[in-house]
Parts: sequence; structure tokens; C-alpha cells
Amino acid sequence: MFKKVRIAILLLVLLSVTSTLLLQKDIAQDWQGTLDIRIIPVIADQKHQTKQFINTLNPNKYNDIKRFLVFQAKRYNLNLENSFNIQLEKPIENIPPVVPSSNSSKLDIILWSLKLKYWAWKNKPSDHHLGQVRLYILYQSPEEGIVLPHSTGLQNGLIGLVNARAVKSRESLHRVIIAHELLHIFGASDKYIIGSGLPIYPDGYAFPGKKPLYPQPKAEVMGRSIAKSKTKFDVAINLNQILIGPKTANEIGWLKN
Repeated sequence: MFKKVRIAILLLVLLSVTSTLLLQKDIAQDWQGTLDIRIIPVIADQKHQTKQFINTLNPNKYNDIKRFLVFQAKRYNLNLENSFNIQLEKPIENIPPVVPSSNSSKLDIILWSLKLKYWAWKNKPSDHHLGQVRLYILYQSPEEGIVLPHSTGLQNGLIGLVNARAVKSRESLHRVIIAHELLHIFGASDKYIIGSGLPIYPDGYAFPGKKPLYPQPKAEVMGRSIAKSKTKFDVAINLNQILIGPKTANEIGWLKN
């Protein structure tokens, strides 16, 4: 009898989790209402100068990301002027679980995902709700020699982690990374080669039909970089250097097959 009750409870939990994931996917690709996006700075290295830098962040600067998304949506005949509410939250000091390495097992990735969701639940805004997107910006000292881990965005949970340098000169780059991770949350896939960073042709190119193909004038947001030749590229460092290509637009529900 106890075994049957335990199985029934597990099935109910699984059904609840599955329903929540499907609902969150619908929210991330609905494009009918207003998407609530919160930018949450994290003092990732616990240093005083990092905290001081975070206190100088201008909340209005994140509206650049909204303008980028609205402008790109217009290219696909969508009016999303009122679809994004981006707010900067107060900083926190609790750091998330470390992202697994590229050679981690599926079990390790699943366990990390569960730990991340629990951490995000403990460090959520006071007015958190199911459809709220949370992007945690992990700020660290700009000291040379510190290698920042890869940023990540999860549609499953509507959570993103962005690793950032606590220095003004990197803020435009950070907004590019935030846009990239937001699109992951909306359902977009990476379009560059992990390891080398080369954008993948054709979907990772901003203008795959351009002749001559090189140099590309911009980067596709999920390709991250501007292809200068078949083997060389420049990383896009501001929002004016990126666009949302048709494959990404299809993945996030802006363009139907």
C-alpha cells in the first residue's frame, strides 16, 4: 500500500513539473501580453569594489535590450512595443551552483539544473510569479587572469546566468550577452561552434546570402560573432552589431514555417 501511495505522489509531482514546464514554454513564446524580465546583479566574487560597481548600474540602460527586441520583431511584422518590461533588481550576494563542464554526464547536468532552480527560488524577487524571467548577472573583478565561465539561459525555469566583468567598458558587451541568453530562454539554440566560437553557416550568419560572403557586416545574435572569413571572426560588442536571423525567429515563435 505504501509503495502505491509513493508512486502516486511521484506521478503527481511529475505531472505538476511537466505542466509547469509546458506553461513556461507557452509564456516565453506567447507574444500576446507583457513579459516581465528582471535583471538581478550578483556580487559573485564578494569584493567591495564589485559591489560599488554594481551600485553605479543605470537601470535605463537595459531598455536598450527592449529597443533591440522591438526593432528586430518589426522585421518579422510583429509589433512588440508593449511586450517587454525589463527591471533592474537590488543586488544579491548568494552565488549559484557552478555550471557543469562540457564533458559532464547527463545526470550531473540534471542535478545542476535542479540545484539552480532551488537557488533561483531562494533568490527570487519579492513579487516573483510563474511567468517572470530572471537573469542573474554574476559580476566579478576585471582582474587579468580570471577566466569567466560560459553564460547560460534555460527556457526550463525561465532563468539565465550571465557572467560579467565589473567594469564600465564591458557594459555594452554585457547587453549583447543578455540578449543572447534571453533568446535561449525564449527557445533559441546556439549557432556557433562550441570551443572555437566560429559562427555556423548559414544560420549563424547575419547575411548568409551576401556576395561576397565575407566579411559579414553584423552577427546573428545566436551566432554571437561577425564572420570576417571562413576561419576568422570578431565578437559582437554592442547591440547595433547583431540581428535576429530567420532560424532564431522561427525558434522563438516570431516566424512560422
